[in-house]
Amino acid sequence: MTDENKKARERLDEVFVEDILDASDKDILAEFVERGGDVSKNTAEMRALFQKAILVANKKRMQAARSALAADNGRREGSVLVDITKARSRLRGILEQAKDDKLTLAARKESELSDADVLSMLEDYDELQAAKNGEDGDR
Repeated sequence: MTDENKKARERLDEVFVEDILDASDKDILAEFVERGGDVSKNTAEMRALFQKAILVANKKRMQAARSALAADNGRREGSVLVDITKARSRLRGILEQAKDDKLTLAARKESELSDADVLSMLEDYDELQAAKNGEDGDR
């Protein structure tokens, strides 16, 4: 196909598309019926196709969510559930025991700390203890 023929075909395509877009719904339905189409049947078929497409998309989203959940569960396999009551009790014990030491806490009561704060403080304490024990062991 030459460039001239290609351009002519593109112009013809544009005219057809514009003609379709400019037509009213009544005109399109009338032409469809005129050509032997059954509007009710076609409507039902189109709705079924849309429902099928929606179902396929939802299944893909569900599969993606399951994969993400499985990946997240895989990361959490090594994690341990913590009883927050026991964690708070342990923190209180550490703070009571450390009153004479140089261990300080921001000016908040333990009861005002969030669960995440308590767990973070215990984790920090455990890391400090491990580092302290490692240093002492090297001497």
